[in-house]
Amino acid sequence: MSEGPLGRSVTSLIHLTGDEVRALASSVTAPTPIVPPLARKVVAVLPFGVSDPPRAAWVAAAGRLGATVIRESDLAGPGESSAEPLAVAADAARWADVLVTSHPLAGFARAVADLTGKPVVNAGESGGESPADGIALLASAWHAGPPIFGRRLRAAVCGDLSESRAARGFLAALAAVDATVLLVPARGRELSEDDVQRFARRLGRSPLRFEAHAMASLLDMVDTVLLGHDASAQLPLFREVGVPPDEAARRARRDVEDLDVLFVASSDGGTGRVVREPFRGSSARLSHGDEHTTPLRAFEVVLEFAGSAPPPGGGVATPGAPPAVPPAEVQRYRSGMGLTCHGDRCFAAKHRDSVLPDFAIVSRVPCILECLYCGARTEARFAASKVERRFHGLGSADASKIFDANLVLFHARGEALAAAFQPGRRRAPTEEDSA
Repeated sequence: MSEGPLGRSVTSLIHLTGDEVRALASSVTAPTPIVPPLARKVVAVLPFGVSDPPRAAWVAAAGRLGATVIRESDLAGPGESSAEPLAVAADAARWADVLVTSHPLAGFARAVADLTGKPVVNAGESGGESPADGIALLASAWHAGPPIFGRRLRAAVCGDLSESRAARGFLAALAAVDATVLLVPARGRELSEDDVQRFARRLGRSPLRFEAHAMASLLDMVDTVLLGHDASAQLPLFREVGVPPDEAARRARRDVEDLDVLFVASSDGGTGRVVREPFRGSSARLSHGDEHTTPLRAFEVVLEFAGSAPPPGGGVATPGAPPAVPPAEVQRYRSGMGLTCHGDRCFAAKHRDSVLPDFAIVSRVPCILECLYCGARTEARFAASKVERRFHGLGSADASKIFDANLVLFHARGEALAAAFQPGRRRAPTEEDSA
């Protein structure tokens, strides 16, 4: 089964096609439709954690589109205590056509969409993204509209990348539209390696990353050192490997000078700043830029996308846009037995009794899996058959004979034994046996 959006849910922009994200960004500058697109529909606004923006913006957006809004307080009877968020969302899905949720853990919106089968909009998750902010930032970068000659958007995303939901939403949007991306995190505010790999998998290439020695001049950063000092330089941006260092540095500098937009995510929970064409026709010193604010129309277009029927063919084409960049087709491992996610901010990891683990198989040798709720990666070392209930080391002849429908994966031998699986053929102990 291939990875993709759950219905018309907007749990992450990284799961939408390039054409869908382009169309959403283009619609931000268009007026609200005269005929309310969500008339006679119900939107449940359920903030269980920090939400970007606050619930009032989602209520206003839903109202402008003609929808009726219900809240958590509308679901509980007199004197009833608040239920667990997943149960509240399931109850709301009985009455609502679209659900808008936020939560302290990443992957909650996806879990709700999976449980209810209803379109869900992610209004913000700690350690996750804010899709509405991502669409607004992409619209700001394309203030004159998407390019009509297929030129890739060139964007630098700087500052607090570890905590900013707006920055993560923007990165997901950039990955979906096949942009050229430069990551310049503030010190101690880097994206996790799992997050970088998740965006790289969507793009099909790795982003260029620099240490932020000074936020005053991006060109100064280009002349400093790459994150991961032992890694081969990936210069110029996303381009071929093996270019002589001096030539690579010159070409990387040229690409940076040609940036279309620079977004600096705030490290104090603020709104961040956007600088358009930061190095064209002026000195290399960065201007102060504009404060990033998400217009109400951005929330409207995301809600309208979730609440409207998909067009024939299932996609949205933007006139003159480059060819669509669909989400990569990947194999999935989804089982209530065996491997589970251990991400610190993962909703599925914290609620294993109610959420079925769901992984993308990134590679077979070694067997690397990526949690589709939070993006954390893990490695499977043992394979078992749920029919025979015997486990074998991955790569062994016995493991290769297991049908996919019966496959159960484990990270360590101890996990398999704890799940009441027995070892396969006798073999000499290995270092993995102690895991």
